[in-house]
Amino acid sequence: MKRKQLKLQRKRLSDQVIEELIARITSGELQAGDKLPPEPQLMEQFGVGRSSIREAIGALELLGLLSVRPGQGTRITDATDTPRSIGLSLITMGREKIRELVEARAELEQIIARFAAERATEDDIAEIKKQHKKLIQAQKNGAKLITADMEFHTAVASACHNTVFIRFFSELHQPIRHWMQQKAKYDWGFDRVVEEHEAILHAIEAHDADAAQTAMQQHIEAAGGKLAYAMQEIDANTKVE
Repeated sequence: MKRKQLKLQRKRLSDQVIEELIARITSGELQAGDKLPPEPQLMEQFGVGRSSIREAIGALELLGLLSVRPGQGTRITDATDTPRSIGLSLITMGREKIRELVEARAELEQIIARFAAERATEDDIAEIKKQHKKLIQAQKNGAKLITADMEFHTAVASACHNTVFIRFFSELHQPIRHWMQQKAKYDWGFDRVVEEHEAILHAIEAHDADAAQTAMQQHIEAAGGKLAYAMQEIDANTKVE
């Protein structure tokens, strides 16, 4: 049965496409493993141009909801973390809102690092060191780098001993993980990440709140720069030839 063409009225048509695709996923109309129709069909279905379709798909791939493979088409990811568990309020943000989310993460993790430096117990510090060593080992093995990276940040968050901040961090965790998976496609090394994590660890171990906050700020700003580059790459790849 042919789907009725949608009439999209907002200025950012790609955002409308994103919201509609997410609605179909959450309703069960689109399920893990399902393949999206080809671009021409999506253009007709949504009543928008190729650039809007490509921008929407690029954004949803960046968030980890779609998997795009040349020659195999675009499919709904089969991750166990569904849009419901991530939170629609985060996923339905436009591209500028995603950048705002990165800014929010930067501010949140600076506060977390500061509190961790002030409140971390010996056990907390031991856990942060453990996760830092895992990242170093993962870097040598070239495997599970993103998992090791995020577990380090989780250990720091736990050390802040503030349940509200920990909850906020948890809400941001999965979208951030998806971004990291996408930016990894552009072959960014983890040398700087290891150094930045080490600076955070040393500051927390020394219970130097100012140094911990500064080290985290520098680390997150560097990560934000990488995200901006990834989004530029997506923009370049979604331009109509």
